[in-house]
Amino acid sequence: MRRAMIGIVLLSGLGTASAAPPTHFDSAKEDAIRLWWDIGPVSFYCECPYRPATRGEKRIRPGNLWVVGSVCGYEAHDPVYPSGRPNARTMRIEWEHVVPREWIATGFGCQDASVSDCREIDGFEEAESDLFNLVPAIGELNGDRSARPYGVIPGEPREYGSCDFEVTTDGPASVPPHLRGTTEPMPSIRGDIARIWFYIEERYGVVIDSPLRARLEQWASNDPVDERERRRHDRIADKMGWTNPFVAED
Repeated sequence: MRRAMIGIVLLSGLGTASAAPPTHFDSAKEDAIRLWWDIGPVSFYCECPYRPATRGEKRIRPGNLWVVGSVCGYEAHDPVYPSGRPNARTMRIEWEHVVPREWIATGFGCQDASVSDCREIDGFEEAESDLFNLVPAIGELNGDRSARPYGVIPGEPREYGSCDFEVTTDGPASVPPHLRGTTEPMPSIRGDIARIWFYIEERYGVVIDSPLRARLEQWASNDPVDERERRRHDRIADKMGWTNPFVAED
């Protein structure tokens, strides 16, 4: 099923939004903020709590959600830019696509086109805005992951304090820099990740190559649906108007 009826999202305050899926990525981020207050304001990678930024904190760096990294052991890998300016992404929450836009594009045949061109294709913005695929992530981790595929990194070099999240950036020059390398998430969310990928594949026709599929199937088996994932799924399903069958029917 590639299409679903999409209504207009009416939002107010931080309470429950109306039961209609978002129509574009900006509205999806606003919906995600509201949903995750109910789900639990904790980042997907590293499980770091976050809270609304104060007025003073917003003057330090842009962004409305402030990461409490000291609680979860996260330490910034690059706290400052080469210019000496503080790296604002180490302190804020951003909204991460578990299945990146570049991979979503394979379901619409626009993987070699720009995002703006993909958005001209019927259904792409629905896929880009799908709340099942959006999770809160520390900005630095979101940026370092970029669109790199998930996998296992030998030795698990810890470059973000005690946060169980690793990234490598090596790869052939023929591969675009943001796709080179591997991202290894903590074991407790690997099944969650796999079930999101399988859902996006089924709903939007995204292409999953054989090596990645084998890895995701193993992750789904090793990390079955737990109560936290089910609760998150049910809250998002109430908003979207449909389910992820790989969670709902487990």
